[in-house]
Amino acid sequence: MEPLSISKKTQGQSCLTVASPKTPRLKAPPKVGQGTHPQRAPKKNYFASLMETPEGRELRRQWSLKPRKNAGRPRGVPDGMRKEQADALRAKVKKEAEKVVEIMAEKYGVEDDYAKEALKTAVEVMRMVGETRERLSAARLVLDFTKQKPVAKSEVAVAKAEDFLASLLTDDDNGSEAKTGS
Repeated sequence: MEPLSISKKTQGQSCLTVASPKTPRLKAPPKVGQGTHPQRAPKKNYFASLMETPEGRELRRQWSLKPRKNAGRPRGVPDGMRKEQADALRAKVKKEAEKVVEIMAEKYGVEDDYAKEALKTAVEVMRMVGETRERLSAARLVLDFTKQKPVAKSEVAVAKAEDFLASLLTDDDNGSEAKTGS
């Protein structure tokens, strides 16, 4: 074991350090043909090496010109469902939407065929599994058709404020008359 030495840089405080070895340890020589760092060797990209030969370029051109089939989920099918499942659910939702629109047409007096069709589609979108944004916009459309929007609160607040100011003026007039009368 190496003797411990006291560092002179600490100016009076004792600090123990271990002296470094005189000779570094010996390392195994690199294996022949592998270089010093085989993990750092550049990776060969298959397509880059393919482009080096005329046959490879022709093969790559054939692959790029080959028509691709349309992969992925069909349009209009919700995430996590197959097309057959979505079609069966859509047929069920369409029947429910027709019933709901008939009830709404009787209750709220919707007589226009285009309005009924729009309501039916909106209810269908609202009841179908899908994007939340689409369902919310459909619900907003149905509410616009059926429910009356509430009166703006700002008009009520202005009327209350005007009444309050008018009451202050009448109180002030009554108060000034009382002072002059006595």
